[in-house]
Amino acid sequence: MKSIYFLGLGALGAKYAASFYDYNPEIVSVIVNEDRKNRYQKSQVFVNDKAYDFNYVTKVENNKYPDYIFLVVKSSQLQQVIEDMKPFVGENTMIVSLMNGISSERILADYFGWDRVVNAVAYMDAVKVDNRVTFSSIGKIIFGKMDQVNQDKLVDLHELMNAAEIPNQLSTNIQKAQWAKYLVNVVGNQLTFLLEFPYGQFRTNQHLEILMDMISKEVLAVGNAHGVEIGAEEVERMKSTMKVIDENGKTSMLQDREVKRYSEVDEFAGEIIRLGNQYNISTPYNDFIYNMVKSIEETY
Repeated sequence: MKSIYFLGLGALGAKYAASFYDYNPEIVSVIVNEDRKNRYQKSQVFVNDKAYDFNYVTKVENNKYPDYIFLVVKSSQLQQVIEDMKPFVGENTMIVSLMNGISSERILADYFGWDRVVNAVAYMDAVKVDNRVTFSSIGKIIFGKMDQVNQDKLVDLHELMNAAEIPNQLSTNIQKAQWAKYLVNVVGNQLTFLLEFPYGQFRTNQHLEILMDMISKEVLAVGNAHGVEIGAEEVERMKSTMKVIDENGKTSMLQDREVKRYSEVDEFAGEIIRLGNQYNISTPYNDFIYNMVKSIEETY
């Protein structure tokens, strides 16, 4: 029996932890400290109004290390989370990063080695308010490795997610898949933060579509210079995706703004700016977005 641990129980983490729990509660655990353990046990976690009593763990018991750790936290928390995760990573543990952006896997590999790190992206529309998570679509997880090491474990994970009825795809070009999702983050997430728009605006707002095109051009230019073959097809797919998501749903960055929580703008606009400087590509729209977001966050 495979074991799956989650580190991070926000909207995305709770959503997929609940899906695995519904399949088999014995395979799911959530890594926490004592404070979080007490808080979760007192208030429970609700996903689409269903209460979940996850197995909360603060340490490895009987040298039984997890087969997979799903890492689902904000990019700003990564360094601290690495320290929290170290005691749980055994010789055969695979780390699946569902974090936004394109840098978490590289940082994780510096600590744990590329043989244990799985690149992944998740498409979702979940919203979390206090201890309650709601979503209209289960979404999809796309995952893979930059090399072919431990490919058998990826096949096992693919089959396990199928059994848990979690839509997923084992990709042979995971870098391109990550940049396609990164495009959504850099364009969609950041615009909704600034404009305070739910997804519904992407269906009808023509001015918003013009802004999407302007920012997309910078992402494509930087991505292509970085060796990733993304282009008009990924832009059109992004637009189509944004138009079919629950119109009342909100991006993670908009949810951050509403509760005055610091966003992942450093991983989005900030990383595009950094790579733009590296490849001598001008990124004025992301420069503008970065400073606008930081200006708003400075008022918190």
